[in-house]
Amino acid sequence: MTRRPAGAILAASLILVGGCTSSGDNAGAPHADPVANMAFELWDGSKTSLTDLVTEDDRPVVVNLWATWCTPCLEEMPDIQEAHESHGADIRFLGINVSDSPTLSARRVAELGITYLQGRDPEGLFTVALEAIGLPVTAFIGSGGDLAHVHHGRLDAADLEAAILEYLS
Repeated sequence: MTRRPAGAILAASLILVGGCTSSGDNAGAPHADPVANMAFELWDGSKTSLTDLVTEDDRPVVVNLWATWCTPCLEEMPDIQEAHESHGADIRFLGINVSDSPTLSARRVAELGITYLQGRDPEGLFTVALEAIGLPVTAFIGSGGDLAHVHHGRLDAADLEAAILEYLS
């Protein structure tokens, strides 16, 4: 039996599904503990988890999983940046680049003028844990460290603002 990294499985499933995005919300039960406690690497090379980020300053976290090859991901990033500029004092915004080139993803972030915190998930473990079929995926982590909501698909500025008010207020 040949074992493949989660990133390879993710890429294969995206090809089979026929795109990088799915629409709709996750109506299932929260996945708080496994997702919130998963370690990942920030772009500065340090390791952290969502729980660590929340306990650092008691701010809830909006986590956006994205990739450079996902057009809807790149389209929503300026809206997330705008929300970061409006709510950054009260809410932490985090982009997690999935299964992508660090050089290419850093270039794309710079081109888009993104200033919110960035991390990487080269094996696609967050994508698997959040049961994502495609990207983008946005998770809302409350100030208690609980997974409040997961949205699958692109969020525009109005939908992002509504989700922040509903799940992180």
